[in-house]
Amino acid sequence: MNSKIITVLAAALLAAAPATVKGQEDELRRVLESVERNNLSLRAEAYATAGRTYEARTGNSLEPLSISYSSMGDAPAALGKEGELEVSQSFDLPMLYATRSRIAATRARQYEAEYLALRQQILLEAQEVYLELCALHGIAEINAPRLTAAEHMAALFASRYETGDATAIDRNRTEFEYLLLREELSEVDKRIIELSQRLAALNGGELPECGYRMPPAEAMMPLEALLADWETCAPDLTALRLQEESARYDVRLSRQQALPKIELGYKYEYGTGERFNGFSAGLSIPLFSNRFNVKRARAMEQAAKAGAESALTEKRSAVRELYLKVDYTGRMLESFSTMPDAAEYTDMLGRTLEAGQINIVDYYSELDTFYSALEVRIRTELEYRLGLARLHVIYL
Repeated sequence: MNSKIITVLAAALLAAAPATVKGQEDELRRVLESVERNNLSLRAEAYATAGRTYEARTGNSLEPLSISYSSMGDAPAALGKEGELEVSQSFDLPMLYATRSRIAATRARQYEAEYLALRQQILLEAQEVYLELCALHGIAEINAPRLTAAEHMAALFASRYETGDATAIDRNRTEFEYLLLREELSEVDKRIIELSQRLAALNGGELPECGYRMPPAEAMMPLEALLADWETCAPDLTALRLQEESARYDVRLSRQQALPKIELGYKYEYGTGERFNGFSAGLSIPLFSNRFNVKRARAMEQAAKAGAESALTEKRSAVRELYLKVDYTGRMLESFSTMPDAAEYTDMLGRTLEAGQINIVDYYSELDTFYSALEVRIRTELEYRLGLARLHVIYL
C-alpha cells in the first residue's frame, strides 16, 4: 500500500475513547476483596496461624501439680504410720516466665506476618490473572472487527469469483485468512477459559462478577522510596526479622534455664492416733541437662540473623531489577500511544480494497502489520501492569 495512504488513514483515525477510570479501579478492588474473603487457602492458614499462636503460649505454663498418696496396709503399728499425702508444685524463677512470654509474643507476630505474606501472594496471583484476562478480552475485542471484515472479504471474493471479477487465488486467500483468524482467536478464548477457572479457584470456587476492563496504571514511586517500603513493610522480611528476635530471646532463655527450679509442697502423715503435717521445699539443679543448650541457641540465632540479611539483600536486588525492567517497559509502551482505532482502520482498509485502490496482498499485509502492532501494544501494557503489580504487592 502506498505510504501516503497509510499516513492519511492513521492521521484521520487518531482518537481515544474516554475511560471509566474510577469504575475500573473499583472493579479490581472488588475482585481482590472477594478473593480475600473467599479463598480457602487463606481461611485454612488463618486457623493454622491461630493454632500456632496458642501452641507458642502453651510452653509458658506451670508444670503439672504433683499429688501422691500412700497407705501402709495391714502393718501400721510396726511402721508407726497408716498413710501419707503429699502435694507439690515446681516453679521456674520469674525471669524465665517473662522471657518465655516475650518469645511467645514474638512468634505470634511472626506467624501473623507469615499469614500476611501468603495473603499478599494470593492477592497478587489474583491480580495477575485478572490483568491477563483484561488483556485477553482486549485482544478479542480489537479483533472482532477484523474477524467481521475477514468474513465479509471471504464472502465478497467468493461472489466475485462466481462473476469472474476475482481469481481463484484471491478467493482462496480470503477464505484461508478467515479460517486462520478464527483459529488464532480460538486460542485466545481457550486461554480465557483457563484463566477464568483459575480466578474462580482463587475465589473459593465461584467466579467473581467483573467486566475485565484494564484498570489505570499506578504511578511508579522513586526506586529508593520503594526499596525503603519493601524493607519496612514486606511481611516475609518482617517474619524473618521476628524469627531473629525470637532466636535472641531463646539465647537468653537457654542461659536462664541453667538456674535451679523451686519445688514447694505440703505433706500430711497420719498414724496410730497421731497426725503430722507441714510444708516441704526443694531445688532442682540442671547440672548436665543444659550442657549444650546455650550453644544450640547461639547457633540458631546466627542462622536466623544470616537468613534475614540474605533475604533482605536478595529482595533489594530483585526489586531493583524488576523496577528497571518495568521502567524500560513503560518507556516502550509510550511509543504505541498514537495508534489509530482498530475498527475504523479496518473499515477504511476494506473500503480502499473494494474501491480497487490497493490489491488483496497489500490489504492483508497492512492489516497483519497493524493488528500485530495492536497486540504487541496490549501485551506490552500487560507486561508493564504485571511488573507494577509485583512492585506494589506490599501495599495490598
